[in-house]
Amino acid sequence: MAEFDAGLTSLPLNFPQAFLPDRRLLARLLPFAAANNGGDKVQIGAETGIPTGQSTGKVEPMIHYARGMGLVAASKNVGRWRLSLTPLGRVVFSEDPYLSQPVTLWLLHLLLCRRRGLTDPATGVADPWFALFAEGGLRLGKNFDQPAYLAYLTERHGVKGYLKSLSGLVLRSYVEATCFGPLNAFSVEPSGSQSVYLRRAAPDERSHFPAYAAYFFLVWDELYGDQYQLAMDEFFTQTRCLAILGWERGAATRWLDWMADRGLIQLDRQTGGTLALRLRDSELVLSGIYDELI
Repeated sequence: MAEFDAGLTSLPLNFPQAFLPDRRLLARLLPFAAANNGGDKVQIGAETGIPTGQSTGKVEPMIHYARGMGLVAASKNVGRWRLSLTPLGRVVFSEDPYLSQPVTLWLLHLLLCRRRGLTDPATGVADPWFALFAEGGLRLGKNFDQPAYLAYLTERHGVKGYLKSLSGLVLRSYVEATCFGPLNAFSVEPSGSQSVYLRRAAPDERSHFPAYAAYFFLVWDELYGDQYQLAMDEFFTQTRCLAILGWERGAATRWLDWMADRGLIQLDRQTGGTLALRLRDSELVLSGIYDELI
């Protein structure tokens, strides 16, 4: 079993503090975490080159992003952080240290959107992302604007002064080229004084299947770590996996068959639904994230 950050339950709602998930800055955390380094945010900023100050700055938001994306494990004691790479972080640091490959970005996006636990009501590790991608389809539809997303966040979390800027930041992170912009997860069209965002599905391409498989196994570990066989209807419903990918139920068949063909899972479709039996350890699946790239 490959663990994320064992101490992470959910991130603070306003953890970005108005800072986007800049891939250049996130990448600077990886060698620091690889050395199991630590320090307060000023020391980490000085060592990594991530801008920060005594009262504000980008170090702690980048640490939270990296935790939510499953790249680093982190603990904080009396203002001092201790960072280490997760099994996923070690693979990414070795294969794509600048976070430039689309398969890396899709995997980090999927993990940032993942569910936290199986308690109801469902919430996310980074709830603004979970709300938008995992549960926003019914509430917002495929076409929506920032005021609609802000209203949805307010329904979930109550009136908070920072939600307007937070809702704009989440959406901008999928437009900015330095963040998740290369994913083209949204198309954006002007409509009066607002921009309208149209959700796009994750690519249904074999080159991406290993990254999606890593997501599948890591989420299985986190939510169903004591089970080796699961009904896929249960998994898809509870994890919101297909909603986050933007796929209909039938679109997952080719991906599941790919995992079965690679010996990662065994599928049983004789019961009326689909049962999946795990055949491989998550760390082996992680080691193959980049195997289908040409």
